[in-house]
Amino acid sequence: MTLSTRTSALSINTHPKTRSILNSLRDMIALSRQRRQLRALDDHMLADIGISRTEAVAEAQKPVWNAPLHWRN
Repeated sequence: MTLSTRTSALSINTHPKTRSILNSLRDMIALSRQRRQLRALDDHMLADIGISRTEAVAEAQKPVWNAPLHWRN
């Protein structure tokens, strides 16, 4: 009985941290994919969203950990 109680308490304490790490990893993968897709857009599509080719390439070259804070919420 004590062992199962300890195991449950341990898993409850570590779960939020593990979830946070998994969420961060998922978000980094998604950001990387979005930046690759942005870079692949043609000039006409970039003009439709108001971004120049130079801006798209600059954004695509940023590392995944370099994201604005409002993107992370």
